[in-house]
Amino acid sequence: MIWTLLVTVGFPLLCWMCGFLIYCVSINYIPTSPPTPELDAAIVLTGGSNRVSQGFELLAKHKVKYLLISGVHSGVTLSDLLKLWNGDIAQIDQKAVTLGREAGNTIGNAVEASDWIKKNNIEEVYIITSNYHMPRSLLEFRHELPQTHLVPYAVQPEDFLWTQPLYWKTAFLEFHKLVISLYRVLIHPNAKQPIPPSLILKK
Repeated sequence: MIWTLLVTVGFPLLCWMCGFLIYCVSINYIPTSPPTPELDAAIVLTGGSNRVSQGFELLAKHKVKYLLISGVHSGVTLSDLLKLWNGDIAQIDQKAVTLGREAGNTIGNAVEASDWIKKNNIEEVYIITSNYHMPRSLLEFRHELPQTHLVPYAVQPEDFLWTQPLYWKTAFLEFHKLVISLYRVLIHPNAKQPIPPSLILKK
């Protein structure tokens, strides 16, 4: 009875605890400093503070030639986003910026990016998102774009510290989303987004 309980309850619980702790430690080691290599493009996944600004910084400093901002709400223009950036707008080639408007989640971001990457013949790209969101983002993007070289550029959210309750709440939710994504990619690799691939709108 005891061994059965250990195998059916204790072992899965131990695996879960180890996985969660590894996840919490690993997200703190994802590169958050400004990258140095020049790549073809950068993709910003909206939904967190300071992500879009980092994309504009790379474009302004000529670290990338193209920029996709994925998951932009309808009605939000490029001018609106540039107003939130503290840099020199004159340094931004607005024709190099694409706004993707249909993605509502990380799978949608990857689908949106796939179409954009193929249209622009992009081979190397920075993925810009929050550090806690990066593992799942890379999983989805690598599943959708196995031939594209993806370089993570994580953004540290404000006040996202392990001493804060928000850190553990966010990490708890994101870890389980990662597990679900991993299960889907491994067990149902051909499963597609229930909505059709988005059309990319340039602004």
